[in-house]
Amino acid sequence: MSMEIGTATSATDLLDRLNTFMLKGHSLTPTYTGTGNGTISGVIGTAASVQETITVTLTGATTFDVSGSVTGSMGSGTVGTPFAHAKVAFTVNAGGTDWVSGDTISFVMTPPWVAMRSTAGSEYIWKAPGNANTDAIYVGARYFTDPVGYYNWQLGGFTGYSAGVDFGLQPGSITNSASLRGVVLPLWNQSIPYWFFANGRRVVVIAKVSSQFEAAYLGFLESYPSPAQWPYPLVVGGSMAFSSEPEAGSTSWAYSYSGDQHTAFPKAKPYNMTNFSQLRVRLPDGSWKGFSSAGYSAPGAIWPYTGTMSDFRPNLDGSYPLLPIVLSDATPNTYGRFDGVFATTGYGNGAENVLTVGRDSWLVVQNVYRNTKTDFYAVRMD
Repeated sequence: MSMEIGTATSATDLLDRLNTFMLKGHSLTPTYTGTGNGTISGVIGTAASVQETITVTLTGATTFDVSGSVTGSMGSGTVGTPFAHAKVAFTVNAGGTDWVSGDTISFVMTPPWVAMRSTAGSEYIWKAPGNANTDAIYVGARYFTDPVGYYNWQLGGFTGYSAGVDFGLQPGSITNSASLRGVVLPLWNQSIPYWFFANGRRVVVIAKVSSQFEAAYLGFLESYPSPAQWPYPLVVGGSMAFSSEPEAGSTSWAYSYSGDQHTAFPKAKPYNMTNFSQLRVRLPDGSWKGFSSAGYSAPGAIWPYTGTMSDFRPNLDGSYPLLPIVLSDATPNTYGRFDGVFATTGYGNGAENVLTVGRDSWLVVQNVYRNTKTDFYAVRMD
């Protein structure tokens, strides 16, 4: 998947940077063949990217050719030096075993997302193309603030787009209200280090506010039912939600609020209120359901956080376990898992660590301000 790491100057600047990032092509996980064990990193498309498979063919230990299944020849490059084309950019890195002529790296590039509504620093609604350019996935973010000291995003998921209609009243909206905020990403009006991760069907945002980590997931779940059974497995995840929302001027909306209502989406924690959850999923019947790491109740459950995560330690070889985060309920239904967001243990671990598993890298993130060994998860990077 494609990734961007940077530092925004404020919550509104972060929103504009996300929009710029979304309006580029994004990659899927690369496939490697051959002898060399190097990697490809920094894969990102442009506004001109198209749906195609891009193949990097090594012509020696330090050189390669690039071609696209639609674009054709895209030029040649050098290992360790950034490669740039009108439709894609990346870097091929050397490994412990040299590349040899005929080794290949291939990945799918998706077209850019489309901004259906674009008001700089204020509100965006995007349409994602899906990983095969066959979907129309509608998500968005809207800025809201107050002089008491919060600078937040309202997060949205929709089934379509209607021009001139309020953000919260878009087709299939999780709030179906012009006044409710629903799922929120709490931020501040100062410097915000960030990590964006995207492919054609979802985006993950990690934002560091002071010393804590806010998170958002907008787009499709990796669903276990077939597309025919569940054609629109939409997820809206954030770091804040209330069963009874505070007044507009309440400091409870601030990033410094420390109740259960302020919890990152992989560890969402409502107990009996579906509309309290920081994690909402649009079910096959079109209704929205909240999920909880606290166990089975009115919301659905988030495994493995509903289990015995406190018993997990690093693997015997010193690496860290990465477990799919699976959503289910007591019906029983097992819906699917997050795309590229996995559970891991915090035992001897820490936020911003990077785990390496084979050729994959994973960013370790903590649950907002919490850092117990059960409060960590990891996001796949390149």
